Amino acid sequence: MKKNFLTTLLLMILIVTTTAQPVTTGGQMRVRVKDVGSIVESRDNQLIGFGLVVGLRNTGDTRSSKFTHKALTNLLKKMGIAPNSKSYTSRNVAAVMVTTNLPPYLKRGQRIAVTVSSLGDATSLEGGTLLMTPLQGPDFKTYAVAQGPVIVGGISGQAGRSNFVKNQTTVGRVPDGAIVEVEVAVSREDQQNVTIVLEKANFITAARVAKALTENGFKGTIATDPATIKIPLATAGDLPFAEIIAKIENTLVRPDGSSKVVVNSRTGTVIIGEMVRLFPVAITHGNISVKIDGIPGEQYNIYVFDAESKADISIQEPKAKIAYLAPKENLSSLVDALNELGVTPKDLISIIQALKESGALIADIEVI
Repeated sequence: MKKNFLTTLLLMILIVTTTAQPVTTGGQMRVRVKDVGSIVESRDNQLIGFGLVVGLRNTGDTRSSKFTHKALTNLLKKMGIAPNSKSYTSRNVAAVMVTTNLPPYLKRGQRIAVTVSSLGDATSLEGGTLLMTPLQGPDFKTYAVAQGPVIVGGISGQAGRSNFVKNQTTVGRVPDGAIVEVEVAVSREDQQNVTIVLEKANFITAARVAKALTENGFKGTIATDPATIKIPLATAGDLPFAEIIAKIENTLVRPDGSSKVVVNSRTGTVIIGEMVRLFPVAITHGNISVKIDGIPGEQYNIYVFDAESKADISIQEPKAKIAYLAPKENLSSLVDALNELGVTPKDLISIIQALKESGALIADIEVI
């Protein structure tokens, strides 16, 4: 058992011993311009509406949600029915807010999915049907109408005094539940240029996009700022506008790698960017101390200190007998090695933060 532990620890040390030299990611990792940016005029429009979900199995709003019964009463009156709202006690109806994004270039009659969210005190929307709901934009004009069965990903149940709830049961979706009634025109303010906006502002990526488009035949393309690239239409010749956009979006570019570590302390999730780098460093965690000396030449010196046994072990390994450390090795190797030792996500986050404070970790840490 002790031998296996030392073997695993030695493997961890060999993996995390990386050089501080710049690492070339290579020009092979390329994506389309469409994947990192979009045409400035091609934007979504948010829609919202108030509606009712019916057909629930006694899981809808209670009488304390007065706006639900008022909305249902108004709806039934318009249909020629005058119910007595005072005697209405059913919990088969729930008031909801319906939201969606209206993509550009969508035509009348096309369908889009909508999200349905409970507004009152309903416990579940499972099995319900959304009644006809007008969806309005910021100008309060109706652009789509939604209706259809609600699909809920959660499960809820009750047996005696016990309640069982898994995932969210008060939010659901209606796939292709909204029909577009009004087309939103896409207007081009700049008739001389096509403007690309990057999803994340980055000077390096913007410069690479401009260079890639220039090499693809769009002479005069420039990056005006870290998020905006202007392409002159005059250089595209007599191509139709749709073909110009297709050629621009299909141009391959190598985006700048991320040097950020994103940490979610609630779930223990750690996301590591491509450009994160780790210098040789000594790490002490719990009863294990690890010291890494990056020595150029034929060998690495590795020292392991076990706080429980108080024993010092010095190991010298010739370079020919150890694993080759490729330049691509980065902080992900440290994460994998610590996971092999059974380090908890909380401890892993603490180690990463300590590495950043010591200066051994070259990255930005974002805690969410």
